[in-house]
Amino acid sequence: MSASQHSEHSVRRMARLAGLSYLCYSLAGVYITFGPIPGLSTLLSGEAPPAGDEFLFRTGFLAEMVMYTFVVVSAAAMYAVLKPVSQGTALVGAFCRLIEGAMGATFIVFKYAAFAAVMNPDLSPGFSGEERSALVTLLRDVYGSTIYFLLIPMAVGGVLYFALFFRARFIPRWLAVWGMVTYLVIGTLAGVIVLFPSVREHVMLFFIPGSLFEWVAAFWLLFAGINTKYWFGRSKTAA
Repeated sequence: MSASQHSEHSVRRMARLAGLSYLCYSLAGVYITFGPIPGLSTLLSGEAPPAGDEFLFRTGFLAEMVMYTFVVVSAAAMYAVLKPVSQGTALVGAFCRLIEGAMGATFIVFKYAAFAAVMNPDLSPGFSGEERSALVTLLRDVYGSTIYFLLIPMAVGGVLYFALFFRARFIPRWLAVWGMVTYLVIGTLAGVIVLFPSVREHVMLFFIPGSLFEWVAAFWLLFAGINTKYWFGRSKTAA
């Protein structure tokens, strides 16, 4: 196998890994959003929840950790796929998604701190139940508000990735355009919510097409794969 053929094979394999990563973190996101995980508001009494709720809380933390782990895996895989098109642009896109993953992990720590403060009163021995409830409220609101900050680097990385997909024609151009528009909308909405928190309830529906796109992209990359003939064929011709 020639070096060029080996490179094509490696890119196609990494594209399927990116698709698998998209699928894994999308599944984790579905469980986090629609699963039986109690909200942090259930901890506002300052008392430990029933054992069943505690277990569900822990599954939620695990799902969030899985989600952001696969965000990082997808960033590495997408960089490997798109590096032959533009190494610099692919690197910037990967760093943006890594920032997303790092911020997500940090927010999990905030959320877990609220959970731990209620589950283990020994961690805050000087706090009354009311003070512990106020702490949970603070950490809940910090988590709920700052989650929109991570959507901005996520959007920048997504736009860059799918601009490169459009250029290389690895996937159908309509899908690449859909990706660019999707991430542009997500980033714009996140910025608007950060600036004007009161509009959050009015714009949440506009995030739905983004979730749909990530499912389509995941299945396309995983099962249909990418078409490298145009880009690598052009490179061979130029050589």
